[in-house]
Amino acid sequence: MFRRIAARPPRAFWRDLPRARSTHMSTPSSPTTLLRVLLVEDSEPDAELLTHHLQQAGFTVAVKRVDTPSVFQTTLHRQPWDVIISDYSMPRFSGLKALELAKASGLDIPFSLVSGSVGEDVAVNAMRAGASDYLIKDRLTRLGPVVTRELAEAASRRNRLQAEGQVRQWSHAVHQAPVSIVITDLTGAIEYVNPKFTEATGYTLEEVRGQNPRILKSGEMPREAYAQLWAAISAGREWRGEFHNRKKSGELFWESAAISPIRDAEGRITHYLATKEDITERKRTETLIREQAALLDNANDAIYVRDLDQTIRYWNRGAERLYGWTRDEAVGKLSTQLFVDDASLIDTIGASLLKYDSWSGEIRHINKLGAPLDIFSRCTLMRDEQGRPYGAFVINSDITGKKQLEAQFLRAQRLESLGALASGIAHDLNNMLAPILLAIPTLQRDDVPQETKNRLLSSMGTSAQRSAEIIRQVLTFARGIKGERITLQPRHLVHEVGNIIQETFPKNIQIELDIAPEIWPVLGDSTQIEQAVMNLCVNARDAMPDGGSLLLTLENFSADEALVQTTPGASVGPYVRFSVTDTGTGIPADILSKKIFEPFFTTKPPGLGTGLGLSTVLGIVRNHGGFVRVKSEMGRGSNFEFFLPATPATPIPVEPVASTDIVRARGELILVVDDEKTFQSIISRVLEEHGYRVLSAHEGTEAVGLFLQHQSEITAVIVDMKMPGMDGPALIRVLRHIQPTVRLIGTSGYGDFDGEDSEALELPAFLTKPFTSGKLLHTLEKICQLPPAPPDKAS
Repeated sequence: MFRRIAARPPRAFWRDLPRARSTHMSTPSSPTTLLRVLLVEDSEPDAELLTHHLQQAGFTVAVKRVDTPSVFQTTLHRQPWDVIISDYSMPRFSGLKALELAKASGLDIPFSLVSGSVGEDVAVNAMRAGASDYLIKDRLTRLGPVVTRELAEAASRRNRLQAEGQVRQWSHAVHQAPVSIVITDLTGAIEYVNPKFTEATGYTLEEVRGQNPRILKSGEMPREAYAQLWAAISAGREWRGEFHNRKKSGELFWESAAISPIRDAEGRITHYLATKEDITERKRTETLIREQAALLDNANDAIYVRDLDQTIRYWNRGAERLYGWTRDEAVGKLSTQLFVDDASLIDTIGASLLKYDSWSGEIRHINKLGAPLDIFSRCTLMRDEQGRPYGAFVINSDITGKKQLEAQFLRAQRLESLGALASGIAHDLNNMLAPILLAIPTLQRDDVPQETKNRLLSSMGTSAQRSAEIIRQVLTFARGIKGERITLQPRHLVHEVGNIIQETFPKNIQIELDIAPEIWPVLGDSTQIEQAVMNLCVNARDAMPDGGSLLLTLENFSADEALVQTTPGASVGPYVRFSVTDTGTGIPADILSKKIFEPFFTTKPPGLGTGLGLSTVLGIVRNHGGFVRVKSEMGRGSNFEFFLPATPATPIPVEPVASTDIVRARGELILVVDDEKTFQSIISRVLEEHGYRVLSAHEGTEAVGLFLQHQSEITAVIVDMKMPGMDGPALIRVLRHIQPTVRLIGTSGYGDFDGEDSEALELPAFLTKPFTSGKLLHTLEKICQLPPAPPDKAS
């Protein structure tokens, strides 16, 4: 685009120099500044002459020579130029025309005209037209200083324009600022206010110029506060605070203000700048929040606000009373640090909040002292003005007492259901005991072939196993388990109920289970859900005194908006549907629509029902966040179904399958403690046949004596929970006091032992009687392989 000229005299110019002066120009000064020159010149020698003088002035020159208007215009915009130097007169172009085109471009580039000879009037006109300077070709020694001056003037113009632009921007910013701006002199007299000030106060600049800002004051700010303000800004510091001011109309309003000094170039304070923002609405909101907070503090429920990461931001007095943590102790902490929430439940609540904006249900918490609490929690998602979630508003109600009463009521209900099943249970147990009793005399005879004895023993074993299974199912149903909400698989509960009713319902009732594959998990209390299903099945049985069909169905179900509009208690989302259908007598329409779920209402004869079965079902389902539907037709049967919220994304842990191989022992010594001599004798023989050594004790005191004599040899102790005198829990505490690392296995014929000390015992293994020899040996093998129990179990 341009050519860079080396710092040496051009050949044509060198020839024309007088010999006497050649020695002064032979070594030009080294170039220090790159100068981009657009040269309008038709003569190559003249161009080289101009270039040489610029080099002599210390410039490194990058030159582009043009000599026509079109090329000049094209080149002018191709890159930035520092100066334009133009010959005044050329055959195809002129300096004034080049000047005109340069000015029309809007570019601020110094423009110098050069000519061989010209009159003063031409030079004056050229300067008026906008030329920076005018040079004569035989006086080009001025060229360097002229260019230097023009560059300085151009830089000055640019700086001035930039400063003026900044001033305009600042002025515009101040004028358009969303906050009030006030500038005063050192005495406080107002010199400037922006339009926002006029909008906020009603006063124009003309009305307040020269006035003191005190014209706005309402008189509520103490003199001491003003003294602090002036002391701060007079010392050159910024002051921040709030004013309660009065508008021109007399209306009071609140402002937050920042006042700081303005200094001159020498650092002296010349003015004060105040920026103010109307915070009246914020003050009203704060007042409202304080009033609402006072109301929340008076609430009986625990109310708190937390971030999405569980950090607590608000904590009312109800929360202090319920949990024992003060507001100062709770705010800023994670709720998981205070409540010990189950991680999977936190994820479930979080997913529900983000999807549905709310969640409600029962959860277990602990208070500051570690005592468990049953809580009914309602969480609402909070969003900012842009709709982005930022936290949750939580109301927690203490239902611990209610849950205790409910547990007692549900146990009574289970016992009632057992009463309804009693005849069926007795019938099946008698049928299973009959082959055992009948086979015993045959087995005692010597003339019976061994093959027949083996067949009879196998039949007796099958009957005993079926009897034990029925007893286990009945005990599990009657006693239930601790009422904790966990993620569970409903198909196991339905199978369990199905097994019980298959064994205990009259044989003229055909029972069918229809369980869909891939049933979603639910978050719930397995005992309560099982009871709800059992109550519906018992009602279905009672509706078919002459027999019929009972269909127990389990499937996934998605509730849509249309269903929600017509079904109380339903919400959009995934559910699991439990359904019990019978072919019984049906329910009259007037009872179906009004009374069937009322407590103590029953259509059964006196003595055959309390009327609490369906009301219990409804209570259990509602406590789980579900809903119930019923359809019935007289003479054709009924269909009861309830729906529990599902958690499709929550995995259920799968327990590994135990090995069936039994490894023979290597002489380990086992202490067996049981007051039933027959049971103790058989279990000792089983252990001895598989390589164990056995010590036997019939009660706790005897066991302590044997343990003291052989504690260095004893590998494990098998303890029955229910014994006269020193019972199982008492014996376990004594043994752990003697040897804190003792390995223990508990046994009981009452199902999973639920004495008051059961949780504190923390037994590594427990066997429910009756159990098989295989179950005993596998459990003992597992316990013997465990490291000794930690010492803290001795307490």
